Amino acid sequence: MLLAVATPLSAVPLIPFDILAKAPAISAAVVSPDGTQVATIETVDGRGAVHVGPLAGPRRLVLRNPDRSIDNVRWSADGRWLLVLQDSGGDEGYHLFRIDPATPGSTRDLTPFAGANAEILRMPAGQAGPLLLAINRRDPEYADVYAVDPEAGTVREVLRNDAGYTEFFADGSGAVRAAGRITPDGSLELWGRAAADGAFVRLYTAPAAERFRILGIHADGRSVIVRSNRDGNVERAMLIGFSGGRPRRLNGGDCGSFDVDDILQDAAGPIATACTRIASDLTPLEGGFAEAVRLARRVAPGDSLSLESRSADGKVSLFYTDAGNRPGRFIVVSGGKASVFAETRPELAGYAFAPTQPFRLRARDGLPLLGYVTRPLASRGPGPTIVAVHGGPWTRDAASFERETQFYANRGYTVIQVNFRGSTGLGKRVFEGGVGEFGARMSDDVDDAVRLAIRKGWADPARVCIMGGSYGGFAALTGISRVGGFAYRCAVDFAGPADLETLVRAFPPSWQPFLPRSWYRFVGNPDRPGDAALMRERSPLTHAAAMRAPLLIFQGANDPRVRQDQSDRIVCSLRARGIDVDYLLAGNEGHSFANEETSLAITRATEVFFARHLGGEVGAEPPEAATRALDAFRAAGKAIRC
Repeated sequence: MLLAVATPLSAVPLIPFDILAKAPAISAAVVSPDGTQVATIETVDGRGAVHVGPLAGPRRLVLRNPDRSIDNVRWSADGRWLLVLQDSGGDEGYHLFRIDPATPGSTRDLTPFAGANAEILRMPAGQAGPLLLAINRRDPEYADVYAVDPEAGTVREVLRNDAGYTEFFADGSGAVRAAGRITPDGSLELWGRAAADGAFVRLYTAPAAERFRILGIHADGRSVIVRSNRDGNVERAMLIGFSGGRPRRLNGGDCGSFDVDDILQDAAGPIATACTRIASDLTPLEGGFAEAVRLARRVAPGDSLSLESRSADGKVSLFYTDAGNRPGRFIVVSGGKASVFAETRPELAGYAFAPTQPFRLRARDGLPLLGYVTRPLASRGPGPTIVAVHGGPWTRDAASFERETQFYANRGYTVIQVNFRGSTGLGKRVFEGGVGEFGARMSDDVDDAVRLAIRKGWADPARVCIMGGSYGGFAALTGISRVGGFAYRCAVDFAGPADLETLVRAFPPSWQPFLPRSWYRFVGNPDRPGDAALMRERSPLTHAAAMRAPLLIFQGANDPRVRQDQSDRIVCSLRARGIDVDYLLAGNEGHSFANEETSLAITRATEVFFARHLGGEVGAEPPEAATRALDAFRAAGKAIRC
């Protein structure tokens, strides 16, 4: 029996399920190097598919995988080919496929190496030199660098990685000039060479406590662009020369009180600083690009703005823009004019969406945090609330259009999001505050955000549920299992780990080099008895006996990060005690769900689950494909052996 909704929603139309919950019509747009063509990812029969066409003309379908959505596309440097990275069923073993845009359906696997993962090294459109890939073909832990000829389909090794580098960076000519390496103590070393045929020398060492990331080779070829918080609380862009010397700041390479996201370049040098403050934004560093940004902002004043792609000569730019209550759009700037290239969700035109507002709070120990609240339109007073915890945890929430947030707001729920300690982008104090705090102060921050929402009159304390994916799923499980935390009414966990020790031990080989700087530092090394004991103490599985709240779990059977046994074990523990747990197991998905029917099925399951326990509204029946998928997921979850 569904609970009554406390806040009347009669003034707010219930957006039909199959409109609001479906995948975007278009999710990516990439302009060709010569600026005349555009490649897009558009949804066809529930699958993201590659389209291509003139920038100002109709596009045609050139590749659709009937088994799995495609979520990325790029052009070869000469504009002759389209390139797509795709795994199998969510296993994250990516291969690089070549598409001939003139021949729909024609593909060639350029990296047909079983068990290996291919990654395209960062290179600007239209640059000279070969297409470079990092592939762990020889060693599962460490990738070597290969040159790929898309025309001939040949692959040849150009750099044997005997030094244990974890990342590589090429200059404008296609030469590998810099590399990163993580040491056993968690330090990140920057190695580089002044000449393409020279020996690598160590240029800089960032200790574990320094937030440091290599962004790329400066277009002048004399230095490496990095971001670092060595000089203060926030990360700023810096230059480290190949000839040595102290790092120096890049002019314009900061975001005020927030961390820098990236530095965008063209063949002549840096053109913009990418920042995420309340939302994503661009600060131009070059006059021509500044004009493109100005024109784009005239189309979308006040909304977020990010660069999607740019022609090699810089004369054509494609931007993405959205706001918390406005679906995304792609804006093209060309010939001194800006216009909307495509709406990501044209079917939502005419519907009103709830605004997403930032809020500040201080955690119980005084740490300043940033969060967001999205309240249903026409809401008055406290109402049923969902606290949505972001994954990672080394990422952050921002004020962007999130289909899930708007779906729940339309169904009558206030949605709370908080950048808890350990989140990125908000400075050293917030990030470093997460060290050793999985299942502890990181969850305190989430609880503190809920209590603030109650004090503000947004949330009804008796009707608050917690949900999240990956780390957010861990937080959801922690939220309903730890003693002294907020009393959540229910929880939804998408691929969240239940046992930290077995999680870290089961990470794939390619993750092992990164662990000393990430998981070992923040969570612990399971080979150390003291760390292992703390990991067990902080694991929701250890405290499963304290779980009483109803729980919905979604798990991809092919997940290489949070393996199925993590969810199986928590489900078996709860079922043995007669606790209400709805387990959805998808045999064709990994750590996230790529296919539209999966997303629709999971959205329907949460819609009904929250209505049962919080009292929101439920829309009409979803499409038949979603219902079939949900039935299959639920049957698979019931069939596991405990």
